[in-house]
Amino acid sequence: MEILVVSSSICTLVLLMAAWTLWQLLRQVRQMFREIPPVGALIGAAGPQPGDRCPDQAFHTLIPGHDVVLTQGASAGRLVMFVASTCPISRKMIPIARMFCQREKLDLVFAGDDTPQMQQAFVSSQHIDPASFINDPDLGRILEVDKLPSAFLLDGQGHILARGLVNNREHLESLLNAQETGFRTTQDYLAARKAQPA
Repeated sequence: MEILVVSSSICTLVLLMAAWTLWQLLRQVRQMFREIPPVGALIGAAGPQPGDRCPDQAFHTLIPGHDVVLTQGASAGRLVMFVASTCPISRKMIPIARMFCQREKLDLVFAGDDTPQMQQAFVSSQHIDPASFINDPDLGRILEVDKLPSAFLLDGQGHILARGLVNNREHLESLLNAQETGFRTTQDYLAARKAQPA
């Protein structure tokens, strides 16, 4: 009987210590999330920057004769997202970009520069409208895209409002935040806030 009482006491003590440790860990995690700022889409130093305008050039889509001019036809704005069939993050971001553009009332255009056969198989597997998929290496060269998936937020006249490497929904939202706040990136905004006197 005495052994049962001792073992029960030890078990109770161990459980109480585990609960206390878990509570302390939870406090530390909450503190860490308060101190870590949100990370926005990573902007590349090369290529056209926010404020620059896309060229008045027609870019080829997967439908012959159906070219897209990024400076026309999107009064509410447009999101151009560069994706590739070989990039798993691109595949993950396609439905996220669709929901994002639907919510923000933006036209969505995908872009890539693979062979037409590979792109046709890709758009078919991802249920993308071939008329809204630019398959033209000129666009990637003009915008100097070096990593995927990259996104460009454009206004109705084709001016770049924000751009960056996007790996999740928060990165896409940071493009809108950059447009609304006037800062090129979330990082610039946070740096400006830190520089302000308290």
